[in-house]
Amino acid sequence: MEAEDFSNDRQKYVLQKEMIQPYFDKWLRDPELTHTDEVEAGKVLINSDYTRIPETCYKTLFDPNQTVILSRSAKNHLFGIPVETLKKYEETNELISDQLVRNAQSLFRNKHDHPVFSNEYFQQTFLKRIPLIVKTISTVCNFFEHLNISAIVVGTTEDMVSRVLAIVGSMRGIKSICLQHGILMGEEAFLPVFTDQVAVYGEYEKKWYLDRGLFPERIAEIGHPKYDEIFTHIRGKGTPFYRRFNLDPAKYTLLVITGPNIDPVKFTELIKNILDHSEYQLIIKPHPWEIGKGKCEIYLDLEKKYQGIKVFTSRENYLYELISHVDGVAATLSTVVLESILFDKPVFIYNFIESNREYDYFAQLGELVQSDPKQLTEIIGNYYKSDEYKKMYDEIRINYLADSYNGGSSGEKLIQLINRLNV
Repeated sequence: MEAEDFSNDRQKYVLQKEMIQPYFDKWLRDPELTHTDEVEAGKVLINSDYTRIPETCYKTLFDPNQTVILSRSAKNHLFGIPVETLKKYEETNELISDQLVRNAQSLFRNKHDHPVFSNEYFQQTFLKRIPLIVKTISTVCNFFEHLNISAIVVGTTEDMVSRVLAIVGSMRGIKSICLQHGILMGEEAFLPVFTDQVAVYGEYEKKWYLDRGLFPERIAEIGHPKYDEIFTHIRGKGTPFYRRFNLDPAKYTLLVITGPNIDPVKFTELIKNILDHSEYQLIIKPHPWEIGKGKCEIYLDLEKKYQGIKVFTSRENYLYELISHVDGVAATLSTVVLESILFDKPVFIYNFIESNREYDYFAQLGELVQSDPKQLTEIIGNYYKSDEYKKMYDEIRINYLADSYNGGSSGEKLIQLINRLNV
């Protein structure tokens, strides 16, 4: 779609930003398809994929007698709450799938001049997915026939199961909530909104959705329960931490958070610039995607080259321990920036992402966001050498958090929201 020759007539297919959600709502909230009558009081269904609700929240806030966790786990219970899996409700409906594939092929034949629907790759991808879409819809319908559910919580609607839970739920009058699974980095991961409510981290997200045509009454200002643990996290002793990573407690320790599609030249330059100053040492934590795909060579090579670098590639849930012990965090555009700020740690953001668009999510942090490795290194130095600069950072942090809904009680706010929807 980025190619110059994508379409000479593309403008007639372009939606204005404020029309994105209303365009989809013509179908998603069609009165003929949605159930408006009150549903019988039932249980709360939580799709465990992507919701990232912490164990403490499950155990202290959710009633096991009124909650069901949808999971791929073979266990009967998680955190004392009953578990269901879609596997035992699966239905394929091959005849329906075959007919829909033929219908789609017929429609595509009449779209030979359309910039997207005429595209061979798009057509083949869509046709291959139809059987899975039909299977998922049929399975979820069967699932709701067997369980009395009156509220659904999902962590994203970017995945097919969560979308279908929301859509089929709406057809049955079941209210749904979508938690925010990460920072807003692109419309395709967050729009359209399929659920009755979308929970947001703060004012930035609220305005972002309003600008794209979502009605304000569908925006839930609750933050995210996964951040509640930050406010109760017990800070460990420093010595075992430094011993684990073979670090020098006399130096400033920076946690470096990476991510996919980072400019390797700029990243390497930043690391070199920081370590040119002997008072720093670094723990580099690659993104889980990079670890899973074996894309950590650049970091492991740096570890071999510099004595002051340790690379943490363990899959254990150790992030909050890392943040709580270090002196500061250097991160790409990531939720770890928000988590570090909530931990009251200084953050230094390198915007080295190789992307087809600009992201302004952390624009409020001003010069703490840099695309130049040299400038960011200077800012790091200023913070640790100047009390005045530290004071300036504290003001930026306070102003940033003023627009955040994450204050340690998001789990309670989620329960309150579910109760309001179930009234």
